[in-house]
Formats: sequence, C-alpha cells, structure tokens
Amino acid sequence: MVSQLLRAMTQAAVLSALSNIIGQLITCHKSNASYTISPTVLLQFTLFSLLACPPNFVWQSWLEGQFPGYTESLAPSEKERLVDDAVQGKTSGSVTNFNGSVKKRDGENGVTKNKDEGAMTEKNTTLSPAKASKRLNKKNTLIKFSLDQTIGAAVNTILFLVGIALLRGQSWDFIYKQVTHDFWPMIYAGQRLWPMVSVMQFTVVPFEYRQLVGSSVGLVWGVYLSLIAGGSK
Repeated sequence: MVSQLLRAMTQAAVLSALSNIIGQLITCHKSNASYTISPTVLLQFTLFSLLACPPNFVWQSWLEGQFPGYTESLAPSEKERLVDDAVQGKTSGSVTNFNGSVKKRDGENGVTKNKDEGAMTEKNTTLSPAKASKRLNKKNTLIKFSLDQTIGAAVNTILFLVGIALLRGQSWDFIYKQVTHDFWPMIYAGQRLWPMVSVMQFTVVPFEYRQLVGSSVGLVWGVYLSLIAGGSK
C-alpha cells in the first residue's frame, strides 16, 4: 500500500508539473506575452497535487474495498458437476466461499470420509483459476460510479479551489467568493471528461493501474485547472 501510494504521488507530481507548464504556455500565447514559466505558480500547483494525492488514493481504495467491482463465480462445468453429485447423493449440498472455493458436505455434520486414511475429515475443494471466473458486479460498479461522480467530484473541486488559494496566502473572504464563482463551472466541465474515465476505471482497469490511468488523463484536466488557477490570481 505504501509503495503504491508513493508511486501514485510521484506520478501525480510529474504529470501535474507538466500540465501546469503547458497551461502557463497557453496563457502566454493567448495574451501575446513572452513565453515564460513562473516557478512559484509551478511549485504551488505541484505541491497541491502532492497533498491531494493521498486522500484521493484512500478514497479510491475505500470505494473498491466496500464495493468490489468483480466477484468470483463458478464455471458452468463446475456447476453441472456439483448438481450431478447432489443428484447421485454424493453430497448433501455445497457452500461457495467468497474466494471461489467450494466446501462439499456429506451428512448433517458436514464431513466426508477420506478412504485412504480411513478417518473422518472435512474436505475443501478449491477451484483452480481455470475453473473459477470473475464477473463484473454491476450493482457495486454503479454505486462506486455514483459516489465518485457526486461526493468525490464535489470534494475534489472544493479542495482544489481552497487549496490553491491557501497556498497563495489569499483571505477566506476571497476563497469563499472563488468557490461560489468557480464551483459549478468546474463541475460542469468535469462531467464532459471524468464520467467516461470512471466507467473505464471501474470496469476494465485493474485497481493497481487506476492511479496511473487517472493521472495520465488528468494531464489534460490539469491544463484546464492551471488555466483556472491562472485566471484567479
């Protein structure tokens, strides 16, 4: 977990710095000014990204932990075998564990006889990866998507507006006006990009690579944020 967080913070810092440099160059181009980079603005933007990365990493980890996107299920052939065993009276039932293993029970005591050892032992049959398959949990995915695009989006937007302003030493009155002025425009702008990214993240991207994919897409978003931050000095 620690190594993943450090990797995520490094990626966020590098990509945020790059996006801020691009944003500053775009601002210079639009204002017909000479192409210069402000080290102070670059440092503020990069520092904010470093500070915002850990809570976002914890948020995504919590979402995946509470609402796992994929759950294991039995392959059709394995289901048929268990049904045949039950029909033939070889077992009185089966229990599928959360990790994809099947516990076979014989009789009321839930034990089977090991013919080789001649002892009564409890037997677990663990499915191999070839027999166990994972399927997308649509309900959990929908819950994660909804939480991420409502609570997550709102909190991240407010954190950005407040965090950048605090790093610049601006007053709380100014921060309040900044949040009320830029909050909804940023939310609307984000809805053009992040819902598609979230769907991809929660369905096809493994958890350990989500931060990298998100940071890569965030390069474009970071340019937009740099332009917002540049206009709110």
